[in-house]
Amino acid sequence: MQIKKYSFSLKTHKKEQFIPISEEVNGFVQEAGENIVGVCKIFIPHTTAAVFINQTVNPDVMRDFQTYLESIVPVKRMLNVQNNSDAHTKSILTGTFIEIPISNGKLDLGEWQDLLFAEFDGPRIRTVIVHIWGQ
Repeated sequence: MQIKKYSFSLKTHKKEQFIPISEEVNGFVQEAGENIVGVCKIFIPHTTAAVFINQTVNPDVMRDFQTYLESIVPVKRMLNVQNNSDAHTKSILTGTFIEIPISNGKLDLGEWQDLLFAEFDGPRIRTVIVHIWGQ
């Protein structure tokens, strides 16, 4: 069993945005081994950002998701002096890590699935950590 760790930075440009990261993560999976079978774990070490799986083919899906998140967690003044409690809550709801199986050196994502980084308190420079283990 081998374990490899990778990381990369993202520069976000808006308070809230979703950035596809499948291409970068797939590159790490291929670098880990052409025929690797195992698991890829993606972790976001920030309390106002997240990672999740969804589709990016139809941009309306992400716009609708953003609208829905805003409806259940509106931006409003809270106790937090940084005034970003909404970003913390959205991160909790969407999650800071995911795991994806790997077969034959590729992520086992469905036909319409993509990996997405979620920014809820930008613009900022963010880190994405990727662990790949398998054989």
